[in-house]
Amino acid sequence: MHLRNGSDQLLDAEGSEFEDLAALRGSVMANARGLMAGDVRDGLLDLRFRIDAEDEGGEIVYSLPFAQAVNVVPEPS
Repeated sequence: MHLRNGSDQLLDAEGSEFEDLAALRGSVMANARGLMAGDVRDGLLDLRFRIDAEDEGGEIVYSLPFAQAVNVVPEPS
């Protein structure tokens, strides 16, 4: 799982193995939300980031933009 925002990236050198795509997606979602929660505690929420999960050959098999990891409920007008 690699953290990217279009210009910067933090690569996961170790990687992880998952039983199936559903398990991978669940882990990516949990990681994205955990990273965002840490940022929110510091007063920041940067939705430009995404997590890309790659297979052994370096092909992206799943990508989750942070904006799709949460539901934002706007204040009523």
